Amino acid sequence: MSGWRQLIEAAAAPTRALLAAARDPEAAQLALLRCILTQNGETEFGRAHGFSRLATVADYRAAVPIAGYEDFQPFIERIAAGEPAVLIDDPVVAFEETGGTASGGKLVPYTAANLAGFRAAILPWLADLARRRPDVSAGCAYVSISPVTREPRRTVGGIPVGLASDAAFLGADLAHAFVSILAVPPDVAAIRDVGEWRIATLAHLVERDDLSFVSVWSPTFFLELIAALPAAADLVAPRLSPPAAARLAKAMRHQRFDATVLWPRLDTISCWADGSSTIFARRLAALCPQAAIEPKGLFATEAAITLPWRGRTGAIPALTSTFLEFIDDGGSPRLAHEVRAGASYRVVITTPGGLYRYDMSDQVRCVGHDGLVPRLTFEGRAALVSDLVGEKLTEAFVAGIVAGLPIAVALVPAAGPKPHYEVWLDDIDGRPEEIAASIDAALRANPQYAYARDVGQLGAVVGIARPGFVARRHEVLAAAGGRMGDFKHTSLLLSR
Repeated sequence: MSGWRQLIEAAAAPTRALLAAARDPEAAQLALLRCILTQNGETEFGRAHGFSRLATVADYRAAVPIAGYEDFQPFIERIAAGEPAVLIDDPVVAFEETGGTASGGKLVPYTAANLAGFRAAILPWLADLARRRPDVSAGCAYVSISPVTREPRRTVGGIPVGLASDAAFLGADLAHAFVSILAVPPDVAAIRDVGEWRIATLAHLVERDDLSFVSVWSPTFFLELIAALPAAADLVAPRLSPPAAARLAKAMRHQRFDATVLWPRLDTISCWADGSSTIFARRLAALCPQAAIEPKGLFATEAAITLPWRGRTGAIPALTSTFLEFIDDGGSPRLAHEVRAGASYRVVITTPGGLYRYDMSDQVRCVGHDGLVPRLTFEGRAALVSDLVGEKLTEAFVAGIVAGLPIAVALVPAAGPKPHYEVWLDDIDGRPEEIAASIDAALRANPQYAYARDVGQLGAVVGIARPGFVARRHEVLAAAGGRMGDFKHTSLLLSR
């Protein structure tokens, strides 16, 4: 049996569960919440918050306040030191570190139960994708494998930091099937030198003319990988079979690199395509016109939150994976079936991995419904806010303004001589003054920004051409030990 077939067949049961949950989201989410509370009722956190007495969502909200990572960090540090039954009753099999660009280095505990939560979202999505686009499973897959940029380590209590493989998200029973479909073998991730990792990855990819599926987080990761190929061709070519070397030479024959020659059967690229990733997803679509871009759902280190479904705009909540609350502009929490079309919400999660009413600081917008199930798109980081003189510009607001631009940009606060914003353009031909003026005008939709501009507290936006600044920021983050595949460009940069 092929690896793809094994994965799709394994998706049957979780897909039925997800479809049943979609018919009654309220009941499904309440059942999941009760399961999580029951499982962890005898932990220190569970006893302190009376998990055994909580019968309704209202009870849960009254007992457990919304919290951020800093509230959980003392508990997580004790778990990392080896203390049991602090937040979760199940043993912690590993920790992962968050990989966002706004912050990092936050340890997230993984148990068998919350890894099963990821599986409950990933498998139905893959099966649905294969049903909609059968050619996606006709060849091999490239699943983002970043180089190791940090020393392998364990916590004080001996728990590993980092899962052994992405196959862990699918379960031990599917590990062989997952590895069998990969174009780039997992051991490439063990290469510590980034340059050597890049050459090895490109050689494996160029060798596979049957590449049919690419799954990465940020589209910039695959864009930058492909962009390195022309300069690295002389190093890649000696590692190739004669047919692959010939295809590489043909793809490089014209002034513009031709990805359709290398990967004629590439059917689908799954990546972030909302918010600040929109422009990069468009670039990837232009570079690989033979493939469809499948916008990724909201999968975070902490939990599966939404997943693509049936090829429609927006992703559906991961109802069988994570207990989800959506906080409206007035601060009121809503369940999935209570979300209104056209409104934006901040995401709060409760997971089998010991995070209770955890504020993700991610903002989503409801773009419609399938019956009782909302369809959600990612807008940006609700907690990423710039406030020079009281204007309070959020990343989600800025991302919405710049999403239609043909080049990547970032808004950067500048303190003096008069406080103002710079807009950095990742392109030397981007008409800095014209783009800066249009962004300045659009920012006036924020009344505080308009007032600050009108009274002279803020100067006009200044356009600055900084070609390549996105890639350079990624290099800095990688050098600091981050995972390259996790980096997400943000439209608002608070540090230079």
